[in-house]
This record gives sequence, structure tokens and C-alpha cells, in this order.
Amino acid sequence: MNCPPCQTANPEGAKFCMSCGSALAASCPECGTELPSEARFCLNCGHQLGQASEAASARAQLEQYIPRELLEKLEAARSSGGIQGERRVVTMLFCDVTGSTAAAEQLDPEEWAQIMNGAFEHLIAPVYRYEGTLARLMGDAILAFFGAPIAHEDDPHRAVLAGLEIVQSIEPYRNEVQRKWGVDFQVRVGINTGLVVMGEVGSDLRVEYTTLGDAINVAARMESAATPGTVLIAADTQRLVAPLFDLEDLGGLEVRGKSEPVATFRVISRKAQPQRERGIEGLESPMVGRDREIDVLRGLINDLGDGSGQIVSVMGEAGLGKSRLIAEARLSASGPGCGAS
Repeated sequence: MNCPPCQTANPEGAKFCMSCGSALAASCPECGTELPSEARFCLNCGHQLGQASEAASARAQLEQYIPRELLEKLEAARSSGGIQGERRVVTMLFCDVTGSTAAAEQLDPEEWAQIMNGAFEHLIAPVYRYEGTLARLMGDAILAFFGAPIAHEDDPHRAVLAGLEIVQSIEPYRNEVQRKWGVDFQVRVGINTGLVVMGEVGSDLRVEYTTLGDAINVAARMESAATPGTVLIAADTQRLVAPLFDLEDLGGLEVRGKSEPVATFRVISRKAQPQRERGIEGLESPMVGRDREIDVLRGLINDLGDGSGQIVSVMGEAGLGKSRLIAEARLSASGPGCGAS
């Protein structure tokens, strides 16, 4: 291949000119096809080169907030396409900026864009920190899913933690916006848990979905009813996280399409002494079928008294009993020099 700038003949397969160092081949951002450096359109899919696609721009905006481990999981989910068409119970988090329309009218469009670009770090980073996924990124709002494409046994818990972190972490930025532009910049969060049909994970790392029922409408209603700086959750989420958070019962909230008001709760904070998440309160039952694992953990815990520390990883699919196994191990951590956290 001849180098376009200097016309040096380079061996087949060379990616850079051996004379001037210019790139000899590029790849299409849409389909990945390798292209000669002088190409203006992809010879495979026809995509126009030389300008970032909307998906590529959105991906670049999000990647700066995504931990590497989560990015690898999202890429794996995207390449496998395994969740397309699946019905998934997910916890949905809506967050938006209150009074954004009025605030945007007071400012130059570039100033408002600058404010929102700075805010997205505080809105998006907590979602990814708890391994949620963005479904929609709107001008002044986000919709995130916890439970798809990456599922955890405590996704409702993660969603509420992310919501609390959003409203708390935005405070210093709110003060900065007030000082620089004279705008009262506040956010609110609404959360609900329900069923959706999953689509693919796009090249912009956002997950597609189809709604089933009114679960997303309820989440949006929670968000619109929340006062600035607060997190509201619906009853379907409250039942799953009540042992872990201090909540204020706000009574029923009218939701379009619902014949009965939806029970609504404001999240105050994490409980200082969380209760048991699963099972019937006051009813204990022995753990069955994990004698070998329990014996291994108890042996390692006993070694702590001799100064022999250990790190143990407990891995398995959601619902296999990891939390119960760890809880049983903690009960054994009562000897000299032992502690559980």
C-alpha cells in the first residue's frame, strides 16, 4: 500500500507508513471494517467518515464515568446479545433537574450546556458505581436500570444507594452553580421496580427496552412528585429495601392509569443497624446443603486467632445463597481476635 502523504510503498498489512509514520488504515466506527486512510465513506456499510457519529459521541461522553470492570461487562453483554427479548424485573431510577426550563431561559444556551455537562458527572457516576445501566440520557434527565443487562441479587438496594448519592453529591455543585450563574440547581429522584422487555445494548452503551405495564410510568411519577433534593420510591421497591433504609411513609399518590393510589415513601438514609433482608422476621431455619463450604469458612476464621489472615471470595449466580453463606460465616467469627463486618 502506498502512503497517501509521501507515496512510500509499504508492505501489505502495514498500519503505519515506515517512512513518515502516517496511518495507512482506519476502521469504520459503525461496523469496524478496516479502511484505507483516504476513504471518506465506509466501503462496507456506507457510513460517512471524518465525523463522530451520534452513538460514538454519546459513548465517549459516558465512558469517562464507567469503571473498567463494568465497561468489560457491558461489552460482553453487547457482543453476546443474550438479553434481547428477555423479560426482566428491573429497578428503574429517574432523575431530573428541577426548574430546568425556567433556568435555561435565564441563561445563554452555551452557559446552560456548560452547567449540564458539569452536572452529568454527579448524575451518571453513581449509577455506574453501583453497576446500573443508562437507558435514556435526556437534556436534563436520566433513566437508569438496575438489573439489566447486569443482574445482582440486591439491585433495588443498589438503585436506592445510587439515588441517595446523586442528591447528596450534587450539593457542592449546586452551590457552585448558584455562585457563578445565580441559578438554583437541584435534582430529584424517583424509583420503582417492575417488568420490562429488554432490547440490545447499543454501541453507545445504553440499553434498549420495551415497557410492560406501567412500571416506568410509576417511576416517572415518583420523580415528578419528589421535592428537590429527595428520593421517592414506590411500594414495589419499598418492600425490597425496607430492612436496609429509614423511610418516611407519604401515603398514596395518584398515578395516571392506576385505579388505586400508589403507596409512596421518601428515603431518609441507610439504617444504622440494617435488618435481615430475606425470610420471615423472627423465624430461623438451619442452612442445608452447604456443610463443606461452612466448614472451610469456619476453619479459616479459626485461623485468625493464630494471626493467619485470609481473603475469601464467594461467587455464584444470583439466588444461590451467597448472602446466607456469608451470614452463617459471620456467626462463626466470635473467637479471640476475630471480627465480622
